[in-house]
Amino acid sequence: MRSMVLAACGLLLAGLAGCQSDAPYANGSPFYDATISANPYPRGSEAFCQQYARQTAANYYDGQSDPGDSFGAQVFTEQRARTQGDAAYRRCRARR
Repeated sequence: MRSMVLAACGLLLAGLAGCQSDAPYANGSPFYDATISANPYPRGSEAFCQQYARQTAANYYDGQSDPGDSFGAQVFTEQRARTQGDAAYRRCRARR
């Protein structure tokens, strides 16, 4: 769980630094290293689950965000996306 907290902090800092401009998502993505391509890690591994969580969060964010949204709406959408990513990580580690 500590690694997820550290990863979340890193993602937040990367987003604040403006590192999402090259993201492949239409609305950009505050989730560092989230890619649209297939997960390259062995299914069930820690790396696979972390990437799955990033992809889930980024996909949720991309589907729910709008570049015209207010800052508050963007923050809310990002937090909800993080919740979705955390749930995906737990499902993956439980092998569900």
